[in-house]
Amino acid sequence: MRTSLLLLLACCGTPKLATPDGATELVDADVITSDAEVGSAMCSGTNGGAYCGGDHVTNADPGTLYECPVDGEPPTSATACPDGCKVEPSGVEDRCVAPASAKSYRLPWRPATTMRLTQDCNDSCCSDHVGTDKYAYDWANGGSFGVVAARGGRITHLKINSTTGCASSSCSQDANYLVIDHGDGTQSTYFHLKGDSLAAGITCGATVAQGQALATSGTTGHSTGIHLHYQVSKVHPAAPTCECGANGKQCSASSVPYADFWVTSTYPSVGVTFDDWPTSAACNDRRIQMPLSQND
Repeated sequence: MRTSLLLLLACCGTPKLATPDGATELVDADVITSDAEVGSAMCSGTNGGAYCGGDHVTNADPGTLYECPVDGEPPTSATACPDGCKVEPSGVEDRCVAPASAKSYRLPWRPATTMRLTQDCNDSCCSDHVGTDKYAYDWANGGSFGVVAARGGRITHLKINSTTGCASSSCSQDANYLVIDHGDGTQSTYFHLKGDSLAAGITCGATVAQGQALATSGTTGHSTGIHLHYQVSKVHPAAPTCECGANGKQCSASSVPYADFWVTSTYPSVGVTFDDWPTSAACNDRRIQMPLSQND
């Protein structure tokens, strides 16, 4: 589909991609290369932009991303996508798929979802994304959105039976959450989830893959609006797990066992780098349009 992403190739240097907020991010040369041949490919879309072969580009390789000027003209460049070229819905950029590793993180929503960072890590606005919880993020887009696994692992803590939230700390015990243990001493916490919103097959104790649908964002607990609070922290190795049962509902809707998974001085938050947001740990009171997720 039509895209505003421009492949910027520095002479003899590392490729960069322009992000939605105008910044540029380094892209691993193994992910995107510019040595593909345009050949007999022809642009057939009404608008210029970047398209995968077969998506408004005829006589083209589906595993290549083409830069089209206008309809009826050959592409001006072709970029080989070793891990595949992803055709996105109308209005969302076609792109090369970035390879994932077992230890990689990707933004926890689908590529077609637009998102803003509403509270940064180590943010000076409030008292919650600091200290032991320094590496926490709040994301929102004006409504509910599907939350997917930033990294794979086993679900160890799950509560999804609350429908209550408010702008006061008095609602802290009403939050819904899901925690994934990554098997290396770290875990991801997804907080403020919407009540009764688990995706199919999600239970406490289950193993999930990166990109697997988990639940829907919400505003349960101490929250002023629909958003996702996300953080990576050290695992509490001796803590109970699945306190609310496999379905996340076999406990009080107004109780959260924070001592079992929340950050402390012994088990603090951990800075991580997302494949699709390399500057994530550069905490700076940011309020930005997020880069496009690559979490398919």
